[in-house]
Amino acid sequence: MKVLFIISSSDTAFWLSEVTHPYWHLTERGVEVDFASPAGGKVVYDPYSDPYFEHSMESEDLVSKGFLSDKTLVAKLDETLKLKDVDLDAYDAVHVAGGRGATFDLYPNEDVAAVLEHFWSKDKVVGAICHGAIALGNIPARIRGRRTTGYTLEGDLDLQRIFGSGFLIPHYPQTVLEDVGSIYSRVGANDPYVVKDGKLVTGQNQQSASEYALTLLHTMTGVSPVAVK
Repeated sequence: MKVLFIISSSDTAFWLSEVTHPYWHLTERGVEVDFASPAGGKVVYDPYSDPYFEHSMESEDLVSKGFLSDKTLVAKLDETLKLKDVDLDAYDAVHVAGGRGATFDLYPNEDVAAVLEHFWSKDKVVGAICHGAIALGNIPARIRGRRTTGYTLEGDLDLQRIFGSGFLIPHYPQTVLEDVGSIYSRVGANDPYVVKDGKLVTGQNQQSASEYALTLLHTMTGVSPVAVK
């Protein structure tokens, strides 16, 4: 199986664990992964998501540490595919990573809309996490009435209070998801939470990255190792 990751091209950056955790969980189970971005080429991650950064918010993230220790993997972030040039038929699912950059260039975005519409129309798995869930606002008719989650408005307002007036967020994921008519739900701002509605999988935040990735995988394969009575 093969999954296309959509990552923001914005210098405002993507969140590292929302790429590294899904990448690890999928590839260690034999799934191929390609990285794409609206502009193609180099993408940058938020320094606060770098476990080696002095002020990191994810200093204990062993998965991201492992990813960054592999020069071959890091090089993939320098050479992402240009989104509109990707052969979408080659993939079984799409995953949209978050980070604040997603609010700058993944919504509104016609190329992102076309990609998500393609996967949806082919009855393939569509996944998005944290601020990346804002990309679903590009296909309002598809997600209207569907259950979703994504980064909370509370969390965004807290970030803006912490970092000051220069910390811009042009579109809030929760607001966009609610405005287009999806059934948005959430838990605590920093608690893990994943919502699965058919072949649509969304994660609330970076704390959900591993749970989200495994749910995405199980939705793709139709198989879960968890036995439920």
